[in-house]
Amino acid sequence: MNILPIGTTRRAQSPTRNLATPLLLVSLVGLLLFALWLRWRYIQSISLYVDEFTTLWAAKRVQQLGAPIMPSGVLYTRGLLASYVEALFLTLFGFSYTVGRLPSLLFGLATIVAIFLIGRRLWNARVGWLAAVGLTLLPEAIVWSSRARFYAQLQFFVLLLVWAAFVMTDERASTSKRMTGKAWLFVTLFILALFSQEETLLLYPSILLGLLLWRGWRYFRQPSVWATHAICLAALIVRYAVEKIGQPGYFETIQAQRPYVGLIFDLRGAWAAYAPLLIAWERLPWTVGALLAIVVALTMLPKAGWRLSQLPRSQQATLFFALQFLFV
Repeated sequence: MNILPIGTTRRAQSPTRNLATPLLLVSLVGLLLFALWLRWRYIQSISLYVDEFTTLWAAKRVQQLGAPIMPSGVLYTRGLLASYVEALFLTLFGFSYTVGRLPSLLFGLATIVAIFLIGRRLWNARVGWLAAVGLTLLPEAIVWSSRARFYAQLQFFVLLLVWAAFVMTDERASTSKRMTGKAWLFVTLFILALFSQEETLLLYPSILLGLLLWRGWRYFRQPSVWATHAICLAALIVRYAVEKIGQPGYFETIQAQRPYVGLIFDLRGAWAAYAPLLIAWERLPWTVGALLAIVVALTMLPKAGWRLSQLPRSQQATLFFALQFLFV
């Protein structure tokens, strides 16, 4: 898709640019076929991980009862939306392990397309292409977009959610009393991500912080903004109620033994667990590149009068997406 700037006609484009979009499209299709091959090999070669049996069983109960209620009477709330997506695929194509893994495969491929389009739109085609290649080859992405679990679905909706939140930082966005299409898109993606996996709630404070840093306090005084976040808070309450009512006592038990949702104050232990994702030799170039991009954006802040909204839009995107990552 080639979106022209306002006032630009197709005749004004150079022959090189005319060839750029078909070339990018062909390259993206080739990348998707390679991603499909990698994931399909995993699907066909690697046996089910223990949690996949739980997902498939929950989907089977949705087929039987209309809800993932286990024989014990407990509602399986992990990846609630994913249970219904799984049930839909199993109903349409029959029950098999391969069919059970298809939703993750499709969400994984869709995420590659989404990250390419977002990268191209907010930065440039080179950034979009680099992000898509990285996600295609990322071992964790290959694994979890090949398993019958909810992580590929969560990744897809969370990526779009953060993009929709960034769109709302634009000061040129509508300030009408009614919720705009962009606000409804944000709310919809938030609900889809939240019911794909409840840990989406960890992103909500950082999104609010980002909107505050970009738009200021006055932004939150608008009726449309109040309505937007009132719906998000209502979704959080509903999700918590599902947890409490569907699994009586379970939430309190797991929180007491091993907090499922909580702050981590053991920084040394957290670093030991997560550092390899950032500083392993095969990942270090990506980490260094990301840090350089953040540093470049930060060095431009004084020239912008320390106002984030006055930075070039691509530099704003760098800092906004980095904020979400670092906050979580």
